[in-house]
Parts: sequence; C-alpha cells; structure tokens
Amino acid sequence: MMASTIENLYSRSTAAMKHSFIRQILGLTKGVPGMISFAGGLPSPESFPKKLLSELFFEVIREEGDEVLQYGASDGDKVFKDVLKDFEEVPYLSDDEMMITVGSTNAIYYFTRTLVDPGDVIICEAPGFPGSIAAMEACGARMVGVEMDELGMIPQLLRETIQEQLDKGRRVKFIYVIPEFQNPTGKTMDLNRRREIVEIAKEFDLPILEDQPYRELRFSGERIITLWELARTQYDDPRLVTIAKSFSKILGPGLRLGFAAGPPEIIAPMVKWAQKVTVSPDCATQRVAARFIQRGLMRKHIEGIIDLYRPRRDAMLEALETYMPEGATWTRPEGGMFIWVSFKNAIDTDELFRRAIEKKVAFIPGSNFYPQGAERKNELRLNFSYCSIEMIKEGIRRLAELAKQAGGHQCL
Repeated sequence: MMASTIENLYSRSTAAMKHSFIRQILGLTKGVPGMISFAGGLPSPESFPKKLLSELFFEVIREEGDEVLQYGASDGDKVFKDVLKDFEEVPYLSDDEMMITVGSTNAIYYFTRTLVDPGDVIICEAPGFPGSIAAMEACGARMVGVEMDELGMIPQLLRETIQEQLDKGRRVKFIYVIPEFQNPTGKTMDLNRRREIVEIAKEFDLPILEDQPYRELRFSGERIITLWELARTQYDDPRLVTIAKSFSKILGPGLRLGFAAGPPEIIAPMVKWAQKVTVSPDCATQRVAARFIQRGLMRKHIEGIIDLYRPRRDAMLEALETYMPEGATWTRPEGGMFIWVSFKNAIDTDELFRRAIEKKVAFIPGSNFYPQGAERKNELRLNFSYCSIEMIKEGIRRLAELAKQAGGHQCL
C-alpha cells in the first residue's frame, strides 16, 4: 500500500493534528555542544532520587512481584490511594472520588473525553499550557482563552467570555486553570481570586478542572488552599472542581505517575476511558511511590528540590535585571519552574527564537501558548529548573544581546 493511500485513510483529527512545538525544540537542542536551553519544562536530573528509587523498585519486585507484575485496577492501586490520602491530608476522600493516572496530562485527557463533544467550548487561561490545550483539542474541543493579569485569569473577562460563548449558542463545558506557578507565566492566584473563579463557575453551573503539577514547589510565600478544597469546604460543593496532580516534577517525569480527585460522576467515566486506553497505571511504580511516601522520604526530598531550584530562579531574575533591555518585563514566580518575559517594543519572539538558536540559546516563543488565532508574538517562556546557575547567567546574557539588537538597541 502506498504511503499516500494510507494518509488518505487518516481520521480528520489525525490529519489535523500538529506536532508539539516544545517536543520538536527539545529534539533540536538536545546534544548540541554549547547549547543553553531554557525551552523544556524539564526537572533537573539532579533532583531525581535515583538511588532510593532503584532500591525501592528492587524491594517491590522482590517482595510483591507476583502482584505488581500482574494487571492492575484501572482506577489505581488501593494501597497507593490510601497513602496518597494521608500525604494530601484528605483522609475523608472515598476511593470512587480518586483515580491514579499515567501523569496529569492523562487525567486531563480523560476528563475532557468525559465531558466534551466536538465543537464544545473549554475556557482556558491565555497564555496557557500547550500540552493540555493539545490534549483537549484532540477531543474536538474549541479552546477559548481568557486574558490574565498578575493574579491569573481575570474574573470579569471570564464572566464576559462565558456569556459571549453562550450567546453564540455554543456549549461551554468547563473552565481549565493552573492556579499555582502557572505554566507558562509562573503566576499564582491569591485566595480572593480563587474564590472569584469558583463563584463564577457556580454562577454558570460549570465544572472546573484544576491542574496542579507544581504545587509542592513553593520557594516563598504562603501555601494557598486549592480551588478543589475551597469548593468542598467553603462552598459546600464537592462536585464543582476536579483536581489533577503529578509526580513528574517531584520524582521524575519518566515514571508517568499522577492522580485526579473529583466527584464520582466524573471519576467513574474517566476510569472507563482508562480501561480502554491504558488498562491500568504502572503497578510497580505505584507501590514504589507508596513506599517512598510511607517512609517519610517525600517531604525531605521536596525540600531538597526547592533548595536546588530557588537559587536558579533567583539567578535568572538577577540576570534578567542585569542584562535585559529597557521595556522588557517579567514575572517573579514564588515557585514552580518558569518565568514569563514580555517585550513592549514589539520584538517578534518567533524571529528572536530563530536567531537565538544560532547563538546556542533556546526558549519557547510565547505564540505557542495561546489558542489558535489568538497568538501574541512579543512574549516568551524561560525554564530555570534545568540549567546550572552559570549557564543561566550566560544564556540570559546571550538572549538579552539578541533582544537589544531586535529592538534597535546597542549590544552589550
């Protein structure tokens, strides 16, 4: 059969599907001598607890191999669920309100599959995380972005956007937010903003999908209650918010481990999708993570990651202050992995990216973080978790030189 004939058999969604720009950049920059990459959302390999995990995998396979090498429950391992409830301090949560997933994007996909028919609207932050947007668009969703201020999605614009979509006769299915150290901006919603978002969702009777992959990586400031907890405790509505969390930024993304918690009416059909797609999460990995938590290793490990990343964030902020041209602004995240840079003098960051690659420094242009048709080209995302402090300083210096050239300023 000819390749062209096979391509004619593609489904419409497959034919329209694009490659991930971020994954393409990672392939473009990996292994290039002298390349300084701020592009990926990659945890530092220095943060991986390799020795502890290798010992625990050996233990689990040796002691529980007959069980964990067998097919597992599609909603996740009962042992791991019980450990997670203690770790997350939600002992009241029932098993049918929780499922273990193959990373948080897996949970986001199943949640979307549960609610969305082609053409349905999902309200998201603009800019937002392209991995989630791609997973939602793969389900046929129409993504509609809401502009952000320093605290995230602007409530009045959220209300107006929902009403506008309803007035057009479109079905709005849910609101998607990353309230903590948001990807790509690093912004965090304060408590009042979280309350406003919850109240608007209740006003329109719309569920919220709360994505929390970076929550444990707080370097400064006070821990804030999640929208999921807020809805349950202060608004007495456990059906309003479903939360997705991940161990990718803590134990390592290669383990592909996360979980979702929400109302049984949402979790049950998500599990049905899991039965058909992944069958079950990795059984051995779940038991390894359970032992890691049970032995009191997780909290200490997270503290170590924070001690590793905080100085890298500080070094990037200092380098931006030192080198960037006048008119450039950036976020100052309290945690997470990202800083968002904006240029007021209309620098095209798509073009800046092409020039930066030639100078062996990489970032993600901001246009990749917006729903199609709403792109902005004067912004970019920087990751500070992966590179050393020395590389961060040099990489920002190189990038600032190029930004000054693009903006008509004299080089350093």
